[in-house]
Amino acid sequence: MSNELSPRGEFWQILAKSLLLPRGEFFFSALREDLADDLEDLARELGLDLGKTLSEFSAAALALADAESLLVAYSRLFLTPPIPCRLTLGWHLDGTLLGPSEKALRDLMARHGVAQSEGLNETPDVLPTVLEFVALLFQRLDACQDAEQRAALEKDLAILRTHYLGGTLGQMVRLAALGEDDYELPPVYSHLMKIIDAALDDPLEVFFVPLDADAEKARPRYFAKRENAADLVCCKSCGKSIATERELRVIIDRLKQAGLPADHLELCPDCREVGLGWKSGTPKIDIPGFR
Repeated sequence: MSNELSPRGEFWQILAKSLLLPRGEFFFSALREDLADDLEDLARELGLDLGKTLSEFSAAALALADAESLLVAYSRLFLTPPIPCRLTLGWHLDGTLLGPSEKALRDLMARHGVAQSEGLNETPDVLPTVLEFVALLFQRLDACQDAEQRAALEKDLAILRTHYLGGTLGQMVRLAALGEDDYELPPVYSHLMKIIDAALDDPLEVFFVPLDADAEKARPRYFAKRENAADLVCCKSCGKSIATERELRVIIDRLKQAGLPADHLELCPDCREVGLGWKSGTPKIDIPGFR
């Protein structure tokens, strides 16, 4: 396969890189002065009409004062609690980190020989990573001559669009715009996400083929057939199975977000009652109207 990017691969690769943490003057200059023109050239080559969306982004980017203002906008929107707009797709799809969508996406990436680099703290369902994966699949698709392999790549790209990106970008655009308004930030990233959202719309099928009905219904699932799961975690006291490792990670994440302890999850409910003095059952609440 050629190392030169295909137009479709380059289009999504550029969008992926534009959502990385903006470090330094070179990144700032490229985003402010070159990004819209580069995307416009590729859109013209591909037969896409993104003129209005790109013009709005360009106006917002050119209004940036300096590299620091871009970094402040990125940090305030995507990194600093309370985070107005999370870049983690699973958060928008499942309401938590490390949920079924993240697991299904990790499995999809593994089928294509893609795995996260060691030492990275982010989950693979952050938006820039997913866009880079989309770029890789388009690069492979555009170089592929085998009809069966092409069909498989087109199906997985349609899944990424329908199950992941299409289910989150509209909400992320709205949350980014609200965050920019609340914190008086330049509207660079909301307009950047609008470009992605417009490309996903794709009425001419420049990028994505329609997903067949069966695949469209097959949303990511993980919590089925727990008794047969390979990653069951057992109670440290009695050895009875409690939950899968992934289920516990989701629960622990939610408890930590709420500032609550999670040590008790090492024990099953019965052993918690004995060892920690917890009592199961319905509490007695003497409030009219409550049962």
